[in-house]
Amino acid sequence: MEKEIKDGNIREMTYERLALALAGDYESLYYVNTEDSSYVEYRKGIGSDQLAVVSSGEDFFADSVMNCNILVYEEDRGKFLEAFRRENVLETLAGGKAFTLDYRLIIDGEPQHYSLKTIRGIDDKFVVIGVRCVEEQYLRERKVKEERRTYSQIANALASRYEVIYYISTKTNHYIQYNASAEYSKLGIEASGDDFFTAAAVDTRKYIYPEDIERVGAALERDTLLGKLSLNGSYSLTYRQLFEGVPQYVTMNVICPKNDEEHIVIGVMNIDAVMRKELEYMEKLGSAMEQASKDGLTGVKNKHAFLRAEEELDRHISDGICGEFAVVVSDMNGLKLINDSLGHNVGDEYIKEACRIICKIFSHSPVFRVGGDEFAVILRGEDFDSRTALTKALEELVESNRKAGLVTIAYGMSEFDRSRDRSMRAVFDRADNAMYENKKHFKCRGSI
Repeated sequence: MEKEIKDGNIREMTYERLALALAGDYESLYYVNTEDSSYVEYRKGIGSDQLAVVSSGEDFFADSVMNCNILVYEEDRGKFLEAFRRENVLETLAGGKAFTLDYRLIIDGEPQHYSLKTIRGIDDKFVVIGVRCVEEQYLRERKVKEERRTYSQIANALASRYEVIYYISTKTNHYIQYNASAEYSKLGIEASGDDFFTAAAVDTRKYIYPEDIERVGAALERDTLLGKLSLNGSYSLTYRQLFEGVPQYVTMNVICPKNDEEHIVIGVMNIDAVMRKELEYMEKLGSAMEQASKDGLTGVKNKHAFLRAEEELDRHISDGICGEFAVVVSDMNGLKLINDSLGHNVGDEYIKEACRIICKIFSHSPVFRVGGDEFAVILRGEDFDSRTALTKALEELVESNRKAGLVTIAYGMSEFDRSRDRSMRAVFDRADNAMYENKKHFKCRGSI
């Protein structure tokens, strides 16, 4: 064997084949004579691309069995010995295929992954066996598999929340539909098609609740939808879809897949149960807030509600977006005398009557009871535009009541002046002062 190794022709032949094998970063290369199983092991020299003979032997496969029992990881020994038999290797090579085997070696007390590959030499009498460590490659592949499995689990979990998912080409408009819901399948919507946006326009008329058709149709117009996605990267819309004629709330989520500029994904999620609970909660909350904001005696809004309205107007004034408004402050005349002479129950009835007068005149404005017999009205819109006529009507009604000995009220009005008012309280105070001037007028006339 050593004589053969020294032979120049043999070295020239083996180097040509081994150099090709080394391109795959093999750590060890074995040149094996298949007739007598003799072999030579080559490795790269340290800091050199030159090959160096590091060992040789008379029976490669017998030595492999011995080395296997020493170096191969215990769990892989049976597999290695069963696969790496001389007849098995040669049979694979005779079929025109390379023989490969993956296994683990014990390196510094720890198992590391290796790969073995066998190919025929230039002369059919010889085979070249390359061995390389693939631990880093194995770890990379395992990480990728774990990430893919994690992504797959996440994707499946997310997808399970949707009734249907559409995968749409932004180039051709072709789409594929993935149903996750038997209920959605009953609608009979096409599973794929050449133009999603045309199909969506038709399906919207069939399957969307009538009051939501126009809104959904506008949202699914191609240029509109793609325009919103280009600005925000995603888009959502909640509407009602008909399932067997019954409207149910759904949310449509539209996204651009990462690293895919030629497609968009639309998922439709059924949120009916959640939405109806939320609507029920909001209804109860609104009712509770309304009750908390209502005056128990008169049924109009109370002082707490007035303070909230004042805060809102103050924000609008501060932000420079406050529109026109006026405040009317009114106070019942002679309540103390009524309470003292006729009792508080009668006084309460007089307060309710005073409230009815105010509500009758300012029928389009919120009325607040802000004190015992004091009321405030915030005039906006129609009542603001008619404020002069309304206060005149109030004046005439109060005068008529005075003559008839019925309930009368004093009142004052002030308008918001954006050039000087920095808060709603400034407007209220002017109206309050005007109301006291009006009350003095009644007292001077000897009216209650």
